[in-house]
Amino acid sequence: MRFIVPVAVAAMLFAAGSARAETPAERAKRNYELLLRGEKQLRDLSPAERAEVSRLDQLLRAQPRDTRPAAQRCRDEEIERAGGSPSELELRIIGLKCSQR
Repeated sequence: MRFIVPVAVAAMLFAAGSARAETPAERAKRNYELLLRGEKQLRDLSPAERAEVSRLDQLLRAQPRDTRPAAQRCRDEEIERAGGSPSELELRIIGLKCSQR
C-alpha cells in the first residue's frame, strides 16, 4: 500500500513530462484565432510569434476563396462523397440535407 502513492506521483510526472510541445504552426494558428476573436493584440505577441502569425495570414490570403453559397458547397461535397454520380434518391436526400445551409 505504501508503494501506491509514489507510483502514482511518478506516473503523473511522467505524463506531464511526455506532453508534446506545440509546433510553431500550431502556435501560429492558436495566436491567429486569438487575434481574430480579440482575445489578444499584436503587441501581446513576441517578435517570433508575430512573424509566425504574419506568415500564416499570408498563406491564408493566398488561397483562392470559395465564392459558392454554403448550400451549393454542401451539395458539391455530398455529391463527391457519394462517388460523383448519386442516384435520384441520393440527390433528393442531399437536397434536403443541404437546403438549410
